[in-house]
Amino acid sequence: MNGLVRKLDEEIAERLKGDDALLSVYEYLSSNKRIAALHDMANIVLVQRLKYNDHGRVHARITTLNALKIIDILGERVVKESWRTFRDSKLIVMVASFLHDIGNAINREDHELLSVFLSRPFVEEIMNMFYEDEQMKVKISSMIYEAIMCHMGRYSPTSLEAGIVATADGCDMEEERARLPFKMGEKDIHKYSALAIQKVNIVHGEQKPLRIEVKMKDPSGVFQIQEILMKKIKGTNFQDYVEIIAVINDKEIIRFI
Repeated sequence: MNGLVRKLDEEIAERLKGDDALLSVYEYLSSNKRIAALHDMANIVLVQRLKYNDHGRVHARITTLNALKIIDILGERVVKESWRTFRDSKLIVMVASFLHDIGNAINREDHELLSVFLSRPFVEEIMNMFYEDEQMKVKISSMIYEAIMCHMGRYSPTSLEAGIVATADGCDMEEERARLPFKMGEKDIHKYSALAIQKVNIVHGEQKPLRIEVKMKDPSGVFQIQEILMKKIKGTNFQDYVEIIAVINDKEIIRFI
């Protein structure tokens, strides 16, 4: 686990290379012991008690890496308003992705709102690190909270950044994520379908800006796309920006959107 965490930290740092301020924010997120404790508690609640998939330190990093891949592909089209920059949007999706699931440390029900509540002191510290202007601190933190609140697709956001975070979250469905609860004895369709997913590739699209290729061993993996990823994408009104392809044995079988 620690080796995977280090590997993901290195990949994320590589994507942020050249921007010392964004790197400093990520170092804050990844090294903060209070945040780590909340991620660990989230897995105590979900993995150990409820037999859910991973929602802890690894999931936070995979979601963050996915979000950075997505926003780099979409580029400047993410920025719809003149008061902020692409760099601001990158900060928003990175922070929201890393903190989106910490509310599970309290309870699974309405964990999106609990995550907003628990993330506030960390977001405030980050805003003080990154901005001098008090109004920018308030505006950017508001967008971070929206992205956290909307990541399940239950609340409809007004920003593309929220759609990026929800989609990045939904893309963490490769087999490693389900292996622990599967071994613990919970053998339902969620676990079987997650074990069927071999690789999720986030690349430039053909018909839309973004393409998500989901490679799987067998068609049971389609459940992950339909019941998790698609709900997050449609729930955040992000479907115009992404096409999803399911692949078995290197052969395209289903094109979703």
